[in-house]
Amino acid sequence: MVQTLACTLLAVTAFAAESSTETTPQSPFKERGYYITFMRMPTYDLDDWKRIVSAIQEDGGNLLLLWMGGAFRSHKFPITWKYNEQHQNVRHDFVRDLIDHAHAQGIRVLLGFTPFGYDGVNHYPLEHPELKATGRDGKPVGKFGIGCWGYNLCPSKPASQQFMLDYVREMLFDFYPNADGLMIESSDYAICHCPDCGARFFEQEFRFVRQISDEIWAQRPEAMIIVYPHYFSGAEVPGFGVRAAKLPFDPRWTLFFTPHSAHLDPALIQQSRHSLWWDESPAVRRPQDIQQGALRALGAGVTGYIPSLEAYSFVPTEAEEGQAWLKGRRQIPLGFGWLQEGDSPYDELPLRVNRIAYREFSRNPDLKFERFKEKLGREVFGEASTPQGVDDLLELQAIFAMERTWCQPSPLVCPERVRAMKAQGQLTPEKRAEYRAVVTRLQAIEERHREARGEGQRRLLEITRWVLGQWTADNRAILE
Repeated sequence: MVQTLACTLLAVTAFAAESSTETTPQSPFKERGYYITFMRMPTYDLDDWKRIVSAIQEDGGNLLLLWMGGAFRSHKFPITWKYNEQHQNVRHDFVRDLIDHAHAQGIRVLLGFTPFGYDGVNHYPLEHPELKATGRDGKPVGKFGIGCWGYNLCPSKPASQQFMLDYVREMLFDFYPNADGLMIESSDYAICHCPDCGARFFEQEFRFVRQISDEIWAQRPEAMIIVYPHYFSGAEVPGFGVRAAKLPFDPRWTLFFTPHSAHLDPALIQQSRHSLWWDESPAVRRPQDIQQGALRALGAGVTGYIPSLEAYSFVPTEAEEGQAWLKGRRQIPLGFGWLQEGDSPYDELPLRVNRIAYREFSRNPDLKFERFKEKLGREVFGEASTPQGVDDLLELQAIFAMERTWCQPSPLVCPERVRAMKAQGQLTPEKRAEYRAVVTRLQAIEERHREARGEGQRRLLEITRWVLGQWTADNRAILE
């Protein structure tokens, strides 16, 4: 891992020297960086996270949304981290040092959580079942989550409000007072439908948002606090069957928009000093999708593009995404199965492609893709770069992105997933033929790069051979 990082840094230095005569356009985005679910990445220690932060700075970032719920050793509410006891930060609290490291590199850090739900918070009802939210059917909600499965809380109950306030106060004021603020991520999977919530759910949730914001700004007027538009827009909230609240908007809040749960609102964007667009492209898609995300953010007039760069490494205790085969298997970060447990994936070549894409397209969303390919080739391959080599690199990256989900690697790098698809009746003849064609293209890439020159080509060859190595005779038979 250290050798890979050193080679990457040498390549970056060489690229910077080569392109020093180019005019670098000023980014249209004031806020650049990544959203990372810290709590679902338990295997990385402080040194790993320092390298991740350095990567953000290298990619032109100045903001890290660090999802902290369930990943710090709360003294008041141990139930919130018991499920995550093996998390490196729960074992050796280091996030305060990490924030200082980020500040030294010009990066602000906001602590993320979901009020009344998701990681850590959703385990509080295990001790206080009376606080469970109510489902559409009028019954207490069932278990749900990613990594941490539990129950969302009813925000109309005073004890739920008090718990959320005490938990976040402890996280920000006691544990990590050097953080730059909060990301308050409204739930994208469930609300409470009890008589006191229902159509007024977001008004009830907002009571907490307003109070914790006022407490923070009273002590630190400069703090950045990210909120969703659900408290102000009055629009239909995707998936919930209720409308957002229509409450007064304080322009000190930073608005957060996503393609799946918080749609862009031009009127609110005009009112806010800061507004951010999120999508999943760097974590699970291709450079082309990253460019489209940057263009969408640019067209919306938001001040920042902060997409996901999550790399899960937890061990599922439930059938994530309904897939029983995942239960008990440690998540493979980004599908990079050659990594040892605890190794960070952030300097590995397929993700390096997307990081370069984010850097270039967040700087200049209108950059011609052919020009991006030239920059990518120079950075990865140096003087050995060729158009065919860059196309092969993009093909390899696309294979890791192909049909990847948050919890499942691409079928092309994970025969276990293909077997599960077959068992579920999803491995159609068309899919088999498609996957066989990809393996054939990989064999051609391997043939073209057997005489690899330079570190970039050698790494391309090594990863290509690793993928082909997954398709032993027994595994290849699945595709026949």
